[in-house]
Amino acid sequence: MWIVPLEDEAVVFNPTSWETHVLNPAASLVLARAQSGECAVADIEQLLCDVLDQGERLRAGEHAERVLRELVSLRLIVERHTG
Repeated sequence: MWIVPLEDEAVVFNPTSWETHVLNPAASLVLARAQSGECAVADIEQLLCDVLDQGERLRAGEHAERVLRELVSLRLIVERHTG
């Protein structure tokens, strides 16, 4: 995967699927965190709490789950199941 940062956003090319995506700032941060191996919902929720405005922080868990689902659906990260 190739990632080109553009200010807060990023352009991502997935050579497996030949798809290119433009990620918003939150998705860019989450992808970077996932690449470092820390992509549990709790980790992502904390990351988003640090960057969301005050009104959105209460919904950081929802945002984290949505961004992770979106990155999985784009095949930019692999869904991990715990059990």
